[in-house]
Amino acid sequence: MCPDVKVLVAGDFHIPYRASEIPEELIDFLNRSEIDLVVITGDLVRDYVLEPFRKWPIKVVRGNMDEGKAAKYPEKIILELPNISYKTLIFHGTGIYPRGDPNKLRKIALKNKCKVILTGHTHTPEAKVIKDVVIINPGSGTGVYGGGGGFGLPSWAYVIFRENSVHVKIYGAKSSKTILLAQSDFIL
Repeated sequence: MCPDVKVLVAGDFHIPYRASEIPEELIDFLNRSEIDLVVITGDLVRDYVLEPFRKWPIKVVRGNMDEGKAAKYPEKIILELPNISYKTLIFHGTGIYPRGDPNKLRKIALKNKCKVILTGHTHTPEAKVIKDVVIINPGSGTGVYGGGGGFGLPSWAYVIFRENSVHVKIYGAKSSKTILLAQSDFIL
């Protein structure tokens, strides 16, 4: 049996313009969870936002609001994890209209030969399968609203990649507590 790869996925922080800091609940979750990799789906806005995540290996894509050093990250990353039979695309979602359109995200994933896409831009957390592609959006790590709305609570995803499946837990911060918002298993 192949070892699992545990990934924290977060993004859409919008610091310093829409939020001032990463919520303590997310920092606490980071520090008490078993994490092999951190994935940031863009819109950190400023590069210093990554400091709490730098204790772990990290993959970062740029979002449409990133500036300075943060704007220098790639638009897309294809993630190939050890002992995992499928590829994962990391892509903020810039240029997808309507925002987060699942069929358009699926097409981008397939064009890049990926079975999973980690995305952002909508600020709404969700994990779902569209035909043959798993779409995971952690929402906004600070809970800020975006141009297309949002969820209103800070949220992030804890994704366990297995050889032929993905287990997703979406967490949020509410009333100074971390709560499990949703969980799903997808066979690939």
